[in-house]
Amino acid sequence: MRVQPATSANPSSPTSATGTPAVEPFGWSMSVDVYGCPVDRLESHDAIAQFAVELCDDVLRMKRYGEPIIEWFGLADPKTAGYSLVQLIETSNVVAHFSGDRGSAHFDVFSCAPYDPDAVERFCREFFGGTSSTAVSTTRA
Repeated sequence: MRVQPATSANPSSPTSATGTPAVEPFGWSMSVDVYGCPVDRLESHDAIAQFAVELCDDVLRMKRYGEPIIEWFGLADPKTAGYSLVQLIETSNVVAHFSGDRGSAHFDVFSCAPYDPDAVERFCREFFGGTSSTAVSTTRA
């Protein structure tokens, strides 16, 4: 499924089901949870950095703004201990947290430009070797 922008409101624009002019969304966000990931992948700074570059450049096709920020923290609880990633993109951001304790990775993508959420979920799952994933997408008005 490819997220497509709606036509901006103007006198000749399409109307919604209620008869009001359709308005272009502000952006699109999604959350992806990937389970059954090998711990060595989740705990590799280099793999996470490579993931950020490939996700933005090849899947989202969006320009990265600066280098990814990747920090290991959350040490008070094994559930939260692990790397977190923040990658700014010119249309917003990609944020993720990786839990070796749970063998899971959790991603949030927000962009004012459209992207393919199915491709994002598939890439996240395949890159981190997950056995399953769930995703929720939202159009932001």
